[in-house]
Amino acid sequence: MSGRVRLGTFDAESWWRPADLAALPAVAGGGGAAVAGMDELLAGFCRPDDLLVTRGPMDPVLVDGLADAGIHFGRTDAGAPADGTVERHLSDPVVTRMQEYDGLAPYAVLPDTVALAERVGWDDLPDLDAVRLVNSKTWSNEVVRRLGLPGAGRVVRTVDDLVAAVSEVDGPSVVKDPYGVSGRAILEVGTPGVLAAVARVLRKQVAAGERVELLVQPKYAKRHDFSGHLLVHRGGGWDWLGLQAMTNRGFRYLGSGPVRPGLVDEDDYRRMITGVVEAVAETGYSGPVGVDSMVLDDGRVIPVLEVNARHSLGLLARTLDLRVAHHGLRCHLVQLDLVVGPDQGVADLVRALGAAGYRGGPDAGATVLSGSAVSAPGGRVHVAVFCRQGDLPLWWDRLRTVVATAGMSTRGVPDAA
Repeated sequence: MSGRVRLGTFDAESWWRPADLAALPAVAGGGGAAVAGMDELLAGFCRPDDLLVTRGPMDPVLVDGLADAGIHFGRTDAGAPADGTVERHLSDPVVTRMQEYDGLAPYAVLPDTVALAERVGWDDLPDLDAVRLVNSKTWSNEVVRRLGLPGAGRVVRTVDDLVAAVSEVDGPSVVKDPYGVSGRAILEVGTPGVLAAVARVLRKQVAAGERVELLVQPKYAKRHDFSGHLLVHRGGGWDWLGLQAMTNRGFRYLGSGPVRPGLVDEDDYRRMITGVVEAVAETGYSGPVGVDSMVLDDGRVIPVLEVNARHSLGLLARTLDLRVAHHGLRCHLVQLDLVVGPDQGVADLVRALGAAGYRGGPDAGATVLSGSAVSAPGGRVHVAVFCRQGDLPLWWDRLRTVVATAGMSTRGVPDAA
């Protein structure tokens, strides 16, 4: 086979995080079934000769919908439980099939990913220590400080330093775990009472032998979140892949899409982050990189909030965007949290799309990308909307109609990027 094997565990940060770090009160667990089933989204990266290995079986109706959109791939599943990494639960027959392919393209490189590559006989993964390092917000903040870029925070390693750092910020602070992600282990501290409560929780953990390592930043008055995407090659070269706007509610990711014209000067932004990318390459890391960034209300750009040295939903949206660009369409990736009744599932949603489903040509449409595990009372799906620039609001109305036609409802549908 000439293709690659695609698989992965989407709560990657929890597997990089040192076990002895004290946790913020907001820290959550691995994310449950919703996160466990997100590996189906890797289908969007696949070429026809790739093999997608998912944690559980994909719904055949979902697979057919992806094929209608021109997304084809080989597939198998691990039959793995929701906890733990999918890499850890691969059976010998699955591994034997993987050996027919040229290499591994994981969502993220974890300790179990390295063990799997050794089991199969592949040596194309970056060094695990480099992966852990560049994914730490502590590391990226140090690089931002060294390069003199705007937006550097303060790393604290004691509870007293945390209290001092937050107290010195003019206005609310954002306190981040070095391996927190998408609203988990990221906490806004806006009052002395909240700060005191956080300090109490941390002091108890320190007394039990754990250590503090946190990043404190001001809560910026933002206009929009966005991310820059690139691919770092072995040896240090890198390819620029483009920008993506992000929709967040608080600190929680809800969607990605094209950056609206005039929001960011892309050439200027690339110049700002060049030193950061060079620092990533110097660690020995190679692979996909996403840089989370922000435009403030006054127009200033905070170029580096964090570095994600792995695949990402922003990169997925960008990849799908490039697939339809020749048709004059743009891709918007949206996340829907659904209220689901008994005996309902993702197949009902795919069928309800009907004529609104994307068929791989120049006509706009939507494609359900994930959700095989969705069942009563609810679950999460991701949908790719392929439409003309500026038409997304119309598609939100259509999606609401589709969800209702499927006999479901949504929780908190926002305006998307």
